[in-house]
Amino acid sequence: MIPIRFPRLTAILCAALLTAGAWAAPPDADQLPSETRHYRLSAIGGPPVLQLRTTEGKASIRFGARADELITRALLKVRYSYSPSLIPGQSHIKVILNDEAVGVVPITRENAGKTLNTEVEIDPRLIVDYNTLTLQFIGHYTAECEDPLHSSLWADVSGSSELELTVRPLPLKSDLARLPEPFFDPRDISRLRLPFAFGARPSHQTLRAAAEASSWFGKAAAWRGARFPASLGTIPRGHVVVFATNDERPAELADLPPFKGPALSVMTNPADGYSRLLLVSGRDAADLKVAADGLVRGGAALSGTGVSVTKTEELHPRAAYDAPNWVRMDRPMKFGELVADKQQLQAFGHVPEPLRIDLRIPPDLFTWQSRGVPVDLKFRYTPPIRSSESRLSMSINDELVQSFNLRSSGQGGDTARVVLPLLDGGLLGDAKEVLVPAFKLGTRNQLQYAFSFTYQKEGACKDASVENVRAMLDADSTIDFSGYPHYAEMPHLGYFATAGFPFTKYADLAQTVVVLPEQPDAWDIETLLTLTGRMGESTGYPATRLEVTSARDESLLKGRDLLLIGTAGRQPLLKRWSARLPAMINGSERRIGHPAVAVSSLFDWLGFGTMPNPELATQERMQGSGPLGLMLGFESPLSSGRSVVAVTAVSSQDQLQVLDALEREAVTKTMRGSVVFVAGERVESILAGDTYTIGVLPFWTSIWFPLSSHPILLAVMSVLAVLVFAFALWRSLRALAARRLRGDER
Repeated sequence: MIPIRFPRLTAILCAALLTAGAWAAPPDADQLPSETRHYRLSAIGGPPVLQLRTTEGKASIRFGARADELITRALLKVRYSYSPSLIPGQSHIKVILNDEAVGVVPITRENAGKTLNTEVEIDPRLIVDYNTLTLQFIGHYTAECEDPLHSSLWADVSGSSELELTVRPLPLKSDLARLPEPFFDPRDISRLRLPFAFGARPSHQTLRAAAEASSWFGKAAAWRGARFPASLGTIPRGHVVVFATNDERPAELADLPPFKGPALSVMTNPADGYSRLLLVSGRDAADLKVAADGLVRGGAALSGTGVSVTKTEELHPRAAYDAPNWVRMDRPMKFGELVADKQQLQAFGHVPEPLRIDLRIPPDLFTWQSRGVPVDLKFRYTPPIRSSESRLSMSINDELVQSFNLRSSGQGGDTARVVLPLLDGGLLGDAKEVLVPAFKLGTRNQLQYAFSFTYQKEGACKDASVENVRAMLDADSTIDFSGYPHYAEMPHLGYFATAGFPFTKYADLAQTVVVLPEQPDAWDIETLLTLTGRMGESTGYPATRLEVTSARDESLLKGRDLLLIGTAGRQPLLKRWSARLPAMINGSERRIGHPAVAVSSLFDWLGFGTMPNPELATQERMQGSGPLGLMLGFESPLSSGRSVVAVTAVSSQDQLQVLDALEREAVTKTMRGSVVFVAGERVESILAGDTYTIGVLPFWTSIWFPLSSHPILLAVMSVLAVLVFAFALWRSLRALAARRLRGDER
């Protein structure tokens, strides 16, 4: 529990700033600068191509309007093509905003088969906080005997089509109750870019409080992603989070009276006169940590322009693997718990978009020799007329797992376990137990359920029976990850890139220490804040127990997982451990090691593939001055079984290349091993150097799993075991025969 009181602190701060002339009165709305933004449809939730098919063809894109901005103009720039068989005048694409038609994309005979561009003006008054933009295809290919699901009925809208919005900032009221707005607005569909401002030389403990706040904002930004540029000694324009103590504060706040304790307040940014500052303040860095705890855990109690945080305490520390964004490890998890809205489990139409359920699992979940992850699937649907061609297909990460026929009786076949009660006269129920192949699972997964229904057409010119079909997955359907051990071979930078693992094993980063240079610069701090923001997004929980220090405090580094940030010239630990690392960048000097490839010809002949041997076989040294970023993963030299991830580069600014690479989902999926080099768009991973394991396996698994990678040894051991058993059986039979002979002689 976080007791918070509301003192006169903020009134005193605001009066002091106004007296000193730190900012003028907010300008009128008409005087605020306008900005035009361009959003590609594929970048705001749409696919690469919006495929509009049959008379039910439609695609929807959702976007929001920030509360601190006024949209003055909206324009949809559509890039599209359509079937040459369509009849002009009767065919078009209707543009709908929030269930109201706002325009039409024309279809003409002379442009059939071409890629076209057109613009649809949208009345900005129709735009609300959360909006749905729908493209609905109205198509006809013949005047009579038309099949409403004919293959000639199609149109494609490119994902490169743009939604252009012209916005103007609105004057804001300072109120902590609006947090995380305006610093993060959930209506905003773009990546969060939120500057953090500090004094000229922030301490490591100040940065610890900032890292906690950035993880909270990263959690809120979720799928959008987040970057946190750092400003030292000054406050930039726009919405900014400021960390200030009596000894460390930006120049614009130099005239503020001394802080009396941990506090949170919102005020106008003196850099532009209309944006807002979130001021996290205190007498010293310890007070900043208390204030940050109040920010990330006491949001419901915040209101007004300022509060003083009197006390924070954590009554029950988090356990391992209990991140809110990860699946439960102790029990089956319901589908209703995995979606934000249960409407996501419903589908309409004959061939609706697949229902999608996201899953995040710990990277070290050990599923070797598993039969599969059990899914108790329950679903309901409108009875199909032709059941033999109506089905539900289940996939994981776009790979088919299993398909089920939808029967008009409601039964799914011999393997059906349950028939659900009828919810209404038109819906039938069914249930299945499905095993998801464990080898198809990654850290971030998506279950996809695609319903498809056929329709009745009896002859060339008879009306087709195209009924209004519906289907849904029951929210009580479950997936069960309980009972699996945790074990992984390390290093594996792919785990860090996709889930922040092993640091995120504890959602509050309780076992993690970030090691910064003695005097971190703005790029070091941006790297710290952005990485902790990514970890908050991964776990869904702020980094309340993270530690930030320098290489001097070696006692704090033992028994912890370490995140090293900084160039080798300013990071003593990288210098000290460089001899045992497979790669290194130290200014203009570069070193890269390559692993040995120990392949047995017999091993390949048996069809088992090539077993990697990460031992260093070669090393190359070179000189260069071009930009280059590097991520390293290795076992901590201070504590066995503990992991170190280092983010370094030729210069501090080049570390941002690593952050850029981590923002590209397609790139993070390719990251693995112990070394990742980043040079612009090129990213290369290498597994070289020493390896180690984390986690514990059950007794028998710990014996058989290592042997599974040595099939020849396993075959030899099996032969020896058979020979030993046969020899023992032979000796036993001889002894038994000898006793019988002695008995006969007597």
